[in-house]
Amino acid sequence: MQINQQISKVLNDTFDHSIKLISGLSEESINEKPEDQSWTVGQIVDHILISSSGIPDSQTEEINRPFDELVPVIDKIFLDFKTKYQADPSLLPRKDVYEKEDLIKKLKNCKTNLLVDINDKDLTLLCKDMEFPQIGYLTRYEWLSFINVHVQRHNHQIENISGS
Repeated sequence: MQINQQISKVLNDTFDHSIKLISGLSEESINEKPEDQSWTVGQIVDHILISSSGIPDSQTEEINRPFDELVPVIDKIFLDFKTKYQADPSLLPRKDVYEKEDLIKKLKNCKTNLLVDINDKDLTLLCKDMEFPQIGYLTRYEWLSFINVHVQRHNHQIENISGS
């Protein structure tokens, strides 16, 4: 399977799972804090939307390493559900109260935008707009893989909060 089709399918499935999780929650539970220092489901989804809005690829170049070399490192970091991380301040949720249908609509739009973007791009190119913290520059494929496991991580968090 072509890499563009492969990552498109994976992202589609992951975002669909997010949408299913949110759809099964009540409007009230979207905005309930499970603990004092944690985010509500609405804030988690806002964080997903902010951090999944695209990849930093206005400047790209060819690479001399496998295009997916850093995926195992990214997976190890983000699929370790026991380790907690602090989000970069630019990726923090922006509101305290969210509407369920608005979140679902925005997740669908985010998914669609990513899938359209993936369709006609060379995912093996290295993105030079910004480095991923403590890892370095990523290819488009690696950025998309990050988005996928990052959303999976937060899906797991939503499942824990909602008891799904």
